[in-house]
Amino acid sequence: MTLESAPNAMLDPAGPAPVGSDVPPAQRSRATIAWTVLGVALFLLLSAAILAANAIANLRFDAAIAAHRVAVADAASAGESTATVEADAGVTAEIAASMLAAPDALVDPAAKATFSTAAGALGSVIEAAPATDFAAPTRPMSRPIWFADLDRASSVLAAESERLDAEAAAAEAHAVELAAADQATADSGMAFLEAVAPVAASVEAANGSARNIERIEYRNSVELLSSGVTWGFDASARLDEYVAAAAALQSTHAAEEAEKAGPLYDRRIAVEAYARSIAGGVLLEFDWAPMVIGYGDNGSAGGTATWDTWEGGLSTITLSNSIAEQWGDPIMAALVTHEVGHAITSKCYDLVGEYANDNEPWAVAWAIGQGYTDPNGNGEWLYGHPPDELIERSKGCR
Repeated sequence: MTLESAPNAMLDPAGPAPVGSDVPPAQRSRATIAWTVLGVALFLLLSAAILAANAIANLRFDAAIAAHRVAVADAASAGESTATVEADAGVTAEIAASMLAAPDALVDPAAKATFSTAAGALGSVIEAAPATDFAAPTRPMSRPIWFADLDRASSVLAAESERLDAEAAAAEAHAVELAAADQATADSGMAFLEAVAPVAASVEAANGSARNIERIEYRNSVELLSSGVTWGFDASARLDEYVAAAAALQSTHAAEEAEKAGPLYDRRIAVEAYARSIAGGVLLEFDWAPMVIGYGDNGSAGGTATWDTWEGGLSTITLSNSIAEQWGDPIMAALVTHEVGHAITSKCYDLVGEYANDNEPWAVAWAIGQGYTDPNGNGEWLYGHPPDELIERSKGCR
């Protein structure tokens, strides 16, 4: 066999084999599948992570919304309750300011000082009210899509909830302090009112010449201060009435004092004091004149008296100046006693009986019953001697 005729084992009639033709097709398919599976797995893992993050962010957002709703509700409740306390405190401050305007001479100075201190403390607490904004809290926005946006929205709501909670707590603490100051002011205000009565008695005593009507109105105003009064505008109104009545009392006292002024002042005061001392509590007011029912000159003296059963009895006694001029003479005392006998009819109306209208016999009898037997003074010389029974009856009226 020759070389030319022998087949070449190194030559392939089909030509050279392509590069890579040494990797079997089945093996190439498995690699592609593996990479594809890995890619899908990574995609699924990433998607799952994103979904999980979104789910968690949504849960946080839901929790933030729920907490925010609670914070808004709590803040609204705190705001309403605090507003009520503030309104009450404002009323108390207004009442206190009105009451503290009462003149010092008409009230107890120590009670007023305590009341003023409490009212000042209340004013300080009112001014120290914390700044709050409950009216328009931040509202939840529409739900975001991505977890990052959800987390940002949750943070905004959480911050707003924290602000509302802090302001609500501050408002509630302020309300507690304010309510305590309000009550302390009201309590000291009531004590202030209760302390007026002793002062009022001394005010009345210092205005002994005041007219009857003003004295009665003054006494009624004092009684109102201690009869069922409770804290409120009514208490302030009653104190205002007392102050007004006191001013009227003092005004009429001053006017009467001016009328009595002059050389006979001290004697007139002595006459009036004597008359009041035997009048059995009947309110007396006096007028003085040069002449009364035609008497008053040349050593004569005259007097008249009215009587009224209103408010326990009151009377106006008119006396001639000559009574003051001759005061110290028993006849003048007898004449004044006779006039008080008329006045006290208002207290002893039932005892006076049939002599209520024809009152002169009663007045004479009452003067005699007081020990004034001189007919020139007790009225007997003018009206006659009263029945002995009436004299005895009059002794029951004191």
